[in-house]
Amino acid sequence: MYKKKIIKINEYLYIIFLFFLLFDIIVLIIGYVVIKLNRKGQALIEFVLILPVFLLILFAIVDFGMILTNKNNLENISTDIAREIKNGKSTEEISNNYGDIKINVSNFKNDYQKIVIYKNIHINTPGLDRILGNPYRVEVERIIPKNE
Repeated sequence: MYKKKIIKINEYLYIIFLFFLLFDIIVLIIGYVVIKLNRKGQALIEFVLILPVFLLILFAIVDFGMILTNKNNLENISTDIAREIKNGKSTEEISNNYGDIKINVSNFKNDYQKIVIYKNIHINTPGLDRILGNPYRVEVERIIPKNE
């Protein structure tokens, strides 16, 4: 159910983006006619040319904000998760307590354990999802001494 909502949000963002592109094309045509008639449509044309770039930057800022917020949240709960692992709780039990966060524990050198906590973030900006990958994996690592 969670993935279906994200797919719908992505589809809506693409539809909105395509709507703005069509709107830009229509305004460019109208602006061209206005310029031919009385040469007072320069600001309109400049605005129409900048609008898609501005919207992409705005959507990218929102996506980067989501990534940084989730990274900060993982950093904040990593201490609690490390403490629970050190006290002997299983990773499945801890994952159930924290929702969609995944935890991997592996041996690191001889006397330490490496804890990797990660969460997948879905990127909504058209084009940015191809650069960063969709879903984008936010990850935090902690190294703690093994239980003796």
